[in-house]
This record gives sequence, structure tokens and C-alpha cells, in this order.
Amino acid sequence: MTREIHNKDQELEQRVRRIMLLRVFFLTGFVGLLLTFQERLGITAPIEPLCMAIGAGFFMSLVYAVLFRFLTLTENASLQVSGDLLLVGGILFTTGGIDSPISFLFLFVIIASSVMLPRAAAYLAASGAIIIYGVLVDLEYFGIITPVYLFPESKVSFESGYVFYVIFLNIVSYYTVAYLSSFLSHRLRMVKEELVRASVNLEEQRAFNRNIVQNMGNGLITTNPGGMITLINPAARTLTGYSIEESLEKPIERLIPLAELKNLFSEDNKRILPKQIEGEYQRKDGKVIFIRIKISRLADLDVPGYILVFEDLTEVKEMQEKVSRTEQLAAVGRFSAGLAHEIRNPLTSLSGSIQVLAKGLKLGDSYKKLMQIVIKETDRLNAILSDFLNYSQPKKNNNTIIDLTQLIQDVIILLKNKEDINSKKPIVFKGTTDHLILNGDEEQIKQVVWNLCINALEAMSQGTLTLKLKEVFSFRSGEFQANHRGMVLEVQDEGCGIALDQINNIYDPFYSSKKNGIGLGLATVYQIVNRNGGIMDVKSTVGKGTLFTVFLPDQDNVKSIPVSSH
Repeated sequence: MTREIHNKDQELEQRVRRIMLLRVFFLTGFVGLLLTFQERLGITAPIEPLCMAIGAGFFMSLVYAVLFRFLTLTENASLQVSGDLLLVGGILFTTGGIDSPISFLFLFVIIASSVMLPRAAAYLAASGAIIIYGVLVDLEYFGIITPVYLFPESKVSFESGYVFYVIFLNIVSYYTVAYLSSFLSHRLRMVKEELVRASVNLEEQRAFNRNIVQNMGNGLITTNPGGMITLINPAARTLTGYSIEESLEKPIERLIPLAELKNLFSEDNKRILPKQIEGEYQRKDGKVIFIRIKISRLADLDVPGYILVFEDLTEVKEMQEKVSRTEQLAAVGRFSAGLAHEIRNPLTSLSGSIQVLAKGLKLGDSYKKLMQIVIKETDRLNAILSDFLNYSQPKKNNNTIIDLTQLIQDVIILLKNKEDINSKKPIVFKGTTDHLILNGDEEQIKQVVWNLCINALEAMSQGTLTLKLKEVFSFRSGEFQANHRGMVLEVQDEGCGIALDQINNIYDPFYSSKKNGIGLGLATVYQIVNRNGGIMDVKSTVGKGTLFTVFLPDQDNVKSIPVSSH
């Protein structure tokens, strides 16, 4: 709206300036013609009065120019129209009054008023011309003034009808010109305003479209019919890794070397569009991503070409593969859980029967040793099945108030009294003097502490196992962010450490680098922690040891779901 008003003001200013210049040119030309054709036109009367009138016109033009800075454009234009009516009246008086052949000069003033001012001003100018012309006629008729007859006097009597015919003709011509000029000027203004509005709207639409293209999340490339790139937006430059200088006026297959895309632009036959292409694409930096490209023709443009909109589907593809693998694992897990149940039942019967036979039969030492091996292996197999069932069929949380400090101390006591734990592996617990309370599932948290400690002890031939516990009210690890209360448990050993190429696989079920390892201990820990809204972090140095950091949120305050890094 402001821009339209500014354009209107500029246009009116240009019109007023043109009228001022035309006035000066007209007066100058009038004087030149008067001096050149003075004898040829038979002018015998003194021309001083006319020169004074013309001089007054020049002076008025100078006044208009000075007042241009102090008055508004409308006020200045109105003043000029009024002054021009008086100037023409003075010229008529000095060129013969009613006998003057240049009464048509009022028509130029009327036209000028329609150019500079609103439509009604033309009718006011016509009325003003008629009033001035009528006053001159009346004053001359009553002998109050005697005009200067620059041209030979016609001696037309006021008693005849010719005078009234001339007056009537002038009145009709003035109003007719006022109507026509005001109508045409009004229509011209309307057309110009519509053009300005259309131009402004077009420019705004172009700016809006440019803003969309520059800020859209998907990559966008336009090409000519030959496949040469004509435009590339920032998202496309980020996605491909190529700068705008490296992209413009280059073949599209050079930027995105997909075979299907190359064939599309090399085909001589008519292309069937729109079309969608998907495939792996290697960026400039060497990273391989999966992209989808939608190709269509540029419509409603004089310049033919194609538009390519593409997006990075790498994360979506990975998510789809992850979901597919999860579904497959879930199916295998359900089948395995059922199979484990079926194995566990006869295994329990077998273990019990062997224990009864071992007590009831009198066997030699070698046979007794074999019996003990069978019982030990059945117990081991039963433990494996129990761990597997715990992993594949997690129990529903039963959250209670837990004294986490006491829980860890109880686990340490159990570990120290375990038969296969070497006394050369001391266990140290570093906690606060106050017991730390947590809302959670006691059995699951005990399982986490137990598995981490067993894993650490089995990784050490000798050394100290250190446990630390502290209370936090926010925790951050990578993409994980928690802004609520929880506990941080650190389990550090002095064992062999984990190799860098193995550290990403330690949470996978049935993955173990130990000789007799099952590979379910850390997988179960990770599953419990992740399911309860926590996070695990591991740092390891080969030959020095491993540090597991576990964040356990208070279940009363959990407000965020962690992003799995596994």
C-alpha cells in the first residue's frame, strides 16, 4: 500500500513538472511567433500589453517553481490551473476580447487540469474558463473595458446573434473537452494503477517464490532441455556438496551420476513425466546417501526445461531396514522363547533325575566325576536358558521405592561369597554417606548391577572393581538429554579392555569375546536400561580396563525418551 502511494506521488510530480515545462515552451513559442509574423499577420496595435501578459506568465511559472517545495503537489497543481485561467483571460483581453481568435487556449488549461488533478477539477476549470470569458464579454458589452485589438477589429455588433453563438459554442466546447479529457485521464490513471499493482504483485510473488526455493528443505535443481543446470538451491548444494559455481551450466549427470537419470536425458523419444528415481548417490565428500528424485517439466514458462526435486532418504532407508530387522528378530525371538521353554522342561527333569541317581547309586570315583560334570553342565544350560528368556520376554516393570545404595552393597556381598570369584579381585564401592533412594523396578536394577559386575570380574585376571554412585538432576550423553532426577552408576574394571572394532557390538545378543561367554549379559543390561528411559555409555582402553556409565532415571520424573545409540 505504501509503495502504491509513493508511485502515485511520483507520477503526479512528473505530470506537474511536465505542465510547468510545457507552459514555458508555449509562452516562449508564442512570443517567437508574435515577433516573427508581426507584419505578415497585419498587427498594427501595440504589442506591449500582450508582452506584459506573457511576462506575467513567465513570472507565475517562476513562482510555481519556488512554491513547489512549500506546497503539496495537489495545492501547487490547483494554483497553476487557477493562474493559467487568469493568464489566458489576460491574453484574450490583449488580443481583442470577444474578437480574439485564440479563445481556444482555455481548452489547454482544461486538459492540463484533467492531467494533474482529479476528474472533478476538469469541470471546475471549464466553469472557471466560462466565468472569465463571460466576465470579459460583459465588461466589454457595458463599455467598462476596451480590449486591445491586436488583430483587425471585426465590428461585430452585440445586437446580432453571432456573439451569443460564439459564447454558446465556447461553453459547449469547454465542457465537452472537460468531459472527454477527464474521462480519458481517469481511465489512463486507472490502467496505470492496475499495471503498478500487477507489477508489485508480480514482484512480490517472484520474491515469495525465490524465498521458498532458497529455504525449502528439499533440494531443487532446474535444467534446460539438454540437462544443463540453470538453478540450484542451498539445500541441493548442501546435499550434493557442490558449490553454485561448480553446478551452474554443468550437465546434471555430472552432479548426480545416476544411470537412470543419465538415460532419461539422453533419450531421443518423448519423455514420460513426471517421473521418480531412487538410488544410492556418492556426494562430493565421498559419503554415500540414498536419494529420491522427482522430475517434471517446467510449466507456464517461455523457457522450456525440467525441475528436479530430491530428498535424502538415508535415515528413512536405515529406519526401514532397522524395522525389518526388528520384525525378523521379534519373530525369531518368539520362536526361540517357545523353543527354550520346551527345552527347559525336559532339562529340568533330566537334571533332577541325574541328581537322584548320583545320590542313590554307588559309583566309582570316575563315574561320580562324570555325574558332577553332567549336573554342572545342565545347571549351566539352565542358566543360559533363563538369561535368554529374561532377554526375549522382559517382565513388566514393578516400580517401588528402592534404597539403591543398600542394593549395590547387597550385590557386592553376594559377589564376594560367590565360589568362582577370585579373592585377588577386590570390589570397592564409592558412594555418598547418605543412602540414595530411587523409584524403579528392584529386580531389574539388581540384574543391571549384577551383570555389569560379573562382566567386569570375568574381564580381569586380577585388579580392582570399582563402583561409584551419585545423584544427578540432569544428564546428557551424545544425543540423549534428560532434565530430571536420576542416578549415575559407574562400573570400572582393570581388565583387558574392549577393542575399538568390537565396542559397537557389545550390546548385541549372543555376541561375546570371552571363551565361555554367552553374550546375553550386556544385551540384557542395555535392554533394561533403555526400556526404563536411561542410557549407557562405555569407554575402554585395551590393556587398561573399561568404564561403564549408566544413567537410571527416577520413574516418577521421567519426561523424555532416550535416543538409542545402539
